[in-house]
Amino acid sequence: MILPDNTNSTAMQRVYSHVRDCILSGRYVSHDRLGEMAIATELGVSRTPVREALRNLAADGFIELRPHVGAIVRPWNFEELYSSFVIRADIEAQAAAHAAKRITAAEIDELSALCDMMERTDSGSEAPAPHSRSTLNRHLHVRILQISSLTYAERTATQLMDLAVLTMTFNHFGPDEVHRSDSDHRVLLRAFRLKDDLLAHSLMRTHILTAASVLRERELGAQ
Repeated sequence: MILPDNTNSTAMQRVYSHVRDCILSGRYVSHDRLGEMAIATELGVSRTPVREALRNLAADGFIELRPHVGAIVRPWNFEELYSSFVIRADIEAQAAAHAAKRITAAEIDELSALCDMMERTDSGSEAPAPHSRSTLNRHLHVRILQISSLTYAERTATQLMDLAVLTMTFNHFGPDEVHRSDSDHRVLLRAFRLKDDLLAHSLMRTHILTAASVLRERELGAQ
């Protein structure tokens, strides 16, 4: 997303974040129409930053701008969702390999703490939003991307991650799948401690493609 170079940029960013969070939380769902005036009134801003935010949200794939209709939350089909996991697997595998060669002991401790928090959410009790499993998982993957220093990889992969949250992937993970995901993260930390870039690459790619297989199994079961 490119911020406009004017005094409306802060208001635009606030609108962008608000609408994006509403989509990710499920308050806005596929095909919902997003009225500029309603959003402007809710946030106490003019329609100009709302219009700019909606253009950026469309560019980032969260909504569609349709003639004679306006902005709607983007509908997703299975093939689009599945391909997003496949693309992300390749990107994040490369990032994990780069991260393995440059990660510090303090950064490994940070990732380990995130794993601890995720595992504590596995009891089945509802965690607060900032500490939900999907939020913690996203944070873990984003930190690995940041540690890799592959800037464009971070931007692309985080957009694809948000699509995974949109589909509520982690809300559909059963106990065995949650345990598998936790185990993947722990083995990935081992690869980082060993500075083993090949192992990190293989683990991350398999980890994300396995999540994609859960999505495919669910789709096949629904047919």
